[in-house]
Amino acid sequence: MTVARIEELHPADPFGVRYLGRGAAIVLEARPENLYFYTSYVGLHDVAVERGDCVYWFDDDLDTAYLKQGPAQITSKHLATVVRGYTPENRSTTMQQGTTLPYVNGCSTKQLFPPERLGDPTLQLLYMPPHTTEQIHHIHSTVRVVYILRGRGTSVVGTPQHSSRHELVPGMVCVLEPMCPHHFETSNEPLVCIPLHVFSSSGSSELDHPMFRGTHLVGR
Repeated sequence: MTVARIEELHPADPFGVRYLGRGAAIVLEARPENLYFYTSYVGLHDVAVERGDCVYWFDDDLDTAYLKQGPAQITSKHLATVVRGYTPENRSTTMQQGTTLPYVNGCSTKQLFPPERLGDPTLQLLYMPPHTTEQIHHIHSTVRVVYILRGRGTSVVGTPQHSSRHELVPGMVCVLEPMCPHHFETSNEPLVCIPLHVFSSSGSSELDHPMFRGTHLVGR
């Protein structure tokens, strides 16, 4: 199996974003300068999870999300991310019941796997209604690995002087490196995506949850 660091996939984006379309089959490693190590398996892969690590992945029908500690062997059709040095209890949750926590601009989220302690990873389900944006332009201090589940939207990355737009469609994976200035927006239809925060801040109340924490608005 070939393991590629993100910057080796294609010419480097100056702001640190990578888009992998449906049908891609590749393994992404964290960059050497990242504070937290992870490996994402995009597409169909048999994934070996070592003792001391854990893996986040989805069933074939994209109805259920799983979190499992190693040692383990799983088969992933869509996206599986192994996080080094984190070993929570095994669990699963459905992804069909909708979101439960409010977010900005009419958006909402569900904590599929909330962080157990401050700084732990978390898997979120983010819903964006039509004609909205999930934040104004912002950065995160750690990586986000995002799976596009349903609907369509646009990823806007960069600065006012130099920005790019990329369509988000189901089955795509978007990797946002630390400090990448970005936001997602929608037009005529909603967008549902699943961001994995490799590091997050804790909290489960309506105004204190990981989608709020760790988001730093550009220009504020």
